[in-house]
Amino acid sequence: MHTYQGPAMLLLGDGREMDTAADLSKDETGTWSGTLTFPAEGRTPELLNIAEGRIKIGGSEAAFVRPDTSDWTDAPGGHFVIRVQGSGAPPF
Repeated sequence: MHTYQGPAMLLLGDGREMDTAADLSKDETGTWSGTLTFPAEGRTPELLNIAEGRIKIGGSEAAFVRPDTSDWTDAPGGHFVIRVQGSGAPPF
């Protein structure tokens, strides 16, 4: 299993970008999933309700889905976390 823990960029449909910390893993088949952590000020209705999107790590982009939009949890330091599942090739 391969993992990535580090900075990433959430690419929003309207062209905006949002910094995030990614904690992702992929298995031997290339299926990937994990969490994205955002600062408290990013907790907007748009982000809380995001059902699919794109992230960028380094020069690689990848699509993801978020099967459960009620899954967000608070994390230390006022951050919040959402779970994602890759819907294509992993960006790491």
